[in-house]
Amino acid sequence: MGEWAGETVGPDVWETCRELIPAGSVFAFLAKHRGALFPAQMFADMYPSANGRPSMPPQVLAAAITLQVLHGLSDFETVQQLRCDLRWKAACGLGLHDTAFDPSLLAYFRRRLSRSTRPNRVFEAVREVIKLCPPRPALCLALVRHGRHRTERARPWGRPAGD
Repeated sequence: MGEWAGETVGPDVWETCRELIPAGSVFAFLAKHRGALFPAQMFADMYPSANGRPSMPPQVLAAAITLQVLHGLSDFETVQQLRCDLRWKAACGLGLHDTAFDPSLLAYFRRRLSRSTRPNRVFEAVREVIKLCPPRPALCLALVRHGRHRTERARPWGRPAGD
């Protein structure tokens, strides 16, 4: 997989606005651990060409669909959050002035996931974090409260089976 050659637009939100992101929140966790939770190698099979590269890093898209499912948002609403909410920008690794991407990129990413050998890899990674959580920390409560039922029943594109 070719590497993404883009840069964030404006200063890194996590570095400059960290004190505005609630400590212990899902947003802070993703901002700190997105790279470890969703390493680039995790998505290499989805972008097999050495000549091409994703238009947006898959780690950014994985963090976005994780938040999308946790909050039950549409693709359009998800991108609006990425454009306007500092918490979402920090969690996904976008710059302060970054306008995110077109909502269709989320559908394209989910399609690539669904056609891959491990279509549930994003939610499997999130489930592993939940398993490792000590009893009752804020992050795990948020993941379980807002996303557990969705990640257990959801297809990688966030729709319950049967739709």
